[in-house]
Amino acid sequence: MRAQRLCGDNGRVVSSEVPSTGSPAGQAGQAASTGSGQVLYRKWRPQAFAEVVGQEVVTRTLRNSVASDRIAHAYLLSGPRGTGKTSLGRLIAKAANCASPVEGEPCNECDSCRAFLEGRAMDFIEQDAASHNSVDDIRQLRENVILNPMSGRYKVYLLDEVHMLSTSAENALLKTLEEPPPHIIFVLATTEPHKVTATIISRCQRFDLRRIPTPDVVERLAFICEKEGFSLDGVALQEMARSASGSLRDAINALEQVVTYYGPSPSLEQVREALGISVDARSAELARLLLDGGPSTGSGQALAQGLKLVAAVRDDGVDMRRFSREVVGYLRELLLVKAGAADTLDQPQETLAEMQTLARQVDEAEIVHALKMLGRLDFRDDPQSSLPLELALVELASAPGRPAGAPEPAPAEEPEPQFSIPVSATEGVAATTADATVSAPAEGEQGPSPPGVPPDPSSASGGSGQALLTRVREACKESDKQLAALLNASCEVKSLEGDVLTLGFYHTFHLERVEAGRYLGRLNELFSQALGRPVTAELVHSPRRPTPGKIKGGHLARAARELGAKPVLGQGEGPIGKGEENWPGAE
Repeated sequence: MRAQRLCGDNGRVVSSEVPSTGSPAGQAGQAASTGSGQVLYRKWRPQAFAEVVGQEVVTRTLRNSVASDRIAHAYLLSGPRGTGKTSLGRLIAKAANCASPVEGEPCNECDSCRAFLEGRAMDFIEQDAASHNSVDDIRQLRENVILNPMSGRYKVYLLDEVHMLSTSAENALLKTLEEPPPHIIFVLATTEPHKVTATIISRCQRFDLRRIPTPDVVERLAFICEKEGFSLDGVALQEMARSASGSLRDAINALEQVVTYYGPSPSLEQVREALGISVDARSAELARLLLDGGPSTGSGQALAQGLKLVAAVRDDGVDMRRFSREVVGYLRELLLVKAGAADTLDQPQETLAEMQTLARQVDEAEIVHALKMLGRLDFRDDPQSSLPLELALVELASAPGRPAGAPEPAPAEEPEPQFSIPVSATEGVAATTADATVSAPAEGEQGPSPPGVPPDPSSASGGSGQALLTRVREACKESDKQLAALLNASCEVKSLEGDVLTLGFYHTFHLERVEAGRYLGRLNELFSQALGRPVTAELVHSPRRPTPGKIKGGHLARAARELGAKPVLGQGEGPIGKGEENWPGAE
């Protein structure tokens, strides 16, 4: 019987599918219904949960739910393309309507299973939500779900790409999805579950399908090749599986493309050419030259050879974007080998041996640097341009680096910060004036202290006032966050005289809170630990003075001065009455 196109109860076309060879019945059904134009991925669609590749957790759960007759009313299947979402939806429909399931698997022999195998199951309605995403489509679906199944126990609706439904359509579906008729099963499939409304997700049993591992894809491709009479090398199948990036459908499509063009026995080179993969080992060779010409080796000859190799690849018409990705892939695998994780790679033993030899000759930091450099290449403007790769090669070769095997430089000791005592504003002005008139002492000499400034007790304190306060804040940040907040918002170190440390608080509220609470003893303990000797904290009120040069409307005064304006000396309070020296920028 050839493939048919049937209509469900909603009047939309339901495409028929051809069974796989998961069972004798599946093989017979395939022999009867395979059309001349049937593509391989549809021809070899799984017809039992056991045939689904790489999704053991999901298939076991679904199989147990069928065996225990605990089938949910709604399922949400999410995952990358080609991982089995639609196939699982069809299997749910077939197993739920099977007359005699075997441990949760459809028997593929009863009338209901035969209807699915031959593409004439009227109780299975597949609808593309991307093209039927309006409220009217969902309203029609709601009208149809109340109708009883035509032959089986359940009527199953498979809504593919459900994230494409409009907001109104999703809201219209909510009530039906929450409490559907007892004979209805919804299967929602999506590649972007984050776009599905949370209220829809909460009404479904959700299964996240993962990318299919490369060995599983290779095994399935080998099975199809055996049944179809194709003869391909194992390395060629691995190339197909890796290029599919975990999508079994993409891998099967690649297989069909290769055998259609080159016949049933293509060579490895022909497979690589059909898939757009480099026809030789030039990507690995360029990776070796990158490391040979790095800063630790300083080999200019390796750089020249690398540039010539890139030019040859470009002249051969190879996609430079794909070629650079292959170089990055080789460097990644080399890094794993260097880190001792070679067993995670799916490479022949000969290739692994070569990588291990190279990994012993290069430094791990060089591989990481090369990976970061090549990972930033931008081929958006022209995928065939070799300029981004050439620039990366030159930059890698000219970047300064530490010779391979050289010991790491010892970290420099952090100098002990000096403790300076803040002074009042008038004293600070006097000190500044005095400093300007006295020449700086020679190195190693200690100049006289400016007039009005007390001697610097830095030798006894071991840190500047700000640095000391910062250390105390960090020390109490975890143990006492309130004290740390008070110190951070309204405190400064005023002076240190003998064993008395004067702390100034900008606001009386903060000062009174520290004095009245349990914080004073804690402050003495923290500052004593920070200074390395016992000190007693004395708290004073220290209102924050305006910064010199900052006056009311200061930005306007600066703008006027830049335009050539002169200050007018007047009477009264404020900077105007005090003369020009208080203006910003006055000399």
